[in-house]
Amino acid sequence: MRVRREVQGVIFDVIDGEDIVLLVKKRDRRNRRFYWRLLKGGIEGNESEVEALKREIFEETGLTNVSILKKIYDYEFTFRGVKHIVSSFLVKADSSQPIKLQKTEIAESIWMPKTRALKRLYWENEKEALRRLNSRCKSF
Repeated sequence: MRVRREVQGVIFDVIDGEDIVLLVKKRDRRNRRFYWRLLKGGIEGNESEVEALKREIFEETGLTNVSILKKIYDYEFTFRGVKHIVSSFLVKADSSQPIKLQKTEIAESIWMPKTRALKRLYWENEKEALRRLNSRCKSF
């Protein structure tokens, strides 16, 4: 079975003491419907997970003012004979920076409070990654 390594970002900012999260709307290839998702992409060549995540964030959103803080969750799933191994990271971003979407990948994006974002996400593994966001580290 083919294996695809991927990285995912729980991209957040803190505004007036509240965690807000960046969600992107992507088309699901299985049923051709659009779902709100966390940003995710594949690792290319000899990239590290952090290098791949920074590249994916820039390619899909144009965001450059980001800090990859730590790995928070790992999960796997199989789709069409490919085993996907996903590492999720906590990513601090500047929500005031303009977003330039990669229209071939993403239909739209939105910043929203964590509690609302949890209700919008479709996939349980993405919800679990978001549940692990706790920015109350006082380092922000």
